[in-house]
Amino acid sequence: MIPVSKLRDLTLNVPEGAKRSPHISAASSLERHKQHLFVVADDEMDLGVFPLETSEHGRPVEILEGPLPSDEDTRKQEKPDLEAVVLLPPFGRHDHGALLALGSGSSDKRNRGVLIPLQKDGLPTGEHGLVDLLPLYESLKEQLPELNIEGAAVVGRVLRLLQRGNNDEGRNARIDLDLEGVLTALASGGELPPSAVQEVVECDLGQLHGVKLCFSDASALADGRMMFAASAEDSGSSYGDGKTVGSAVGIMDRDGAVVMVEPIDVDVKLEGLAARLEGDHISLLMVTDADDPSVPSPLLQAKL
Repeated sequence: MIPVSKLRDLTLNVPEGAKRSPHISAASSLERHKQHLFVVADDEMDLGVFPLETSEHGRPVEILEGPLPSDEDTRKQEKPDLEAVVLLPPFGRHDHGALLALGSGSSDKRNRGVLIPLQKDGLPTGEHGLVDLLPLYESLKEQLPELNIEGAAVVGRVLRLLQRGNNDEGRNARIDLDLEGVLTALASGGELPPSAVQEVVECDLGQLHGVKLCFSDASALADGRMMFAASAEDSGSSYGDGKTVGSAVGIMDRDGAVVMVEPIDVDVKLEGLAARLEGDHISLLMVTDADDPSVPSPLLQAKL
């Protein structure tokens, strides 16, 4: 088992009396860039921006317009379900790269992405644009009917998406997209094209406490490998919402084969992962879904 420790809670600096929560409670993906951490939550319209080196409050940056209903059931139906955020290299007019946040594709309301350009210091410029994921997702559903995109990472010249399949019918898979084709489409302000798909490969992550492990996020390493997060959720639905019995982290080799899966030593629903090679070890930062709107999601750390 991999020992994990807590660094901080994902609290936000919001004005007193603001309509949004003063913390992120349903963190769903994590990205690290320069001195910043970026977090998306599956039930929010904001990007959380946090300092890497301190425990100061983060700040919310609106990337989707409109308030979400406060009623829990209605909110669940209406939420954009942003489940992945990935750092893209410089392209087009985005000299300092950009973040791409992706909806899961698990319902008609979850087929949007958001492109968030970055400044030289790594922070968002304040601009953002919507990305139509429907053509790509409709094409992927021909092979993965219960589509549920949960992670993304740039691995060499590939934008790799991770498909989560919770129940017996749902399938874990890696989806490799041609990065150049994706960047060309984004530079022109267009939709992500089905032609960008290079291959779709099913992945078996094994079980934890008798429950199937399923992808929940991805993070590329500088040597061409990729780390991923996975959780075991005892649910009849491929989209989750069951009891989580534990989580794990794993490694894909340079060819995209799963070569390691190891549980972590805390019983949480691991949702986001940012990995980095540091000398002779891999440093991991992780976020979880607290499964309670009143409880902040924690930021965790571990080393391999």
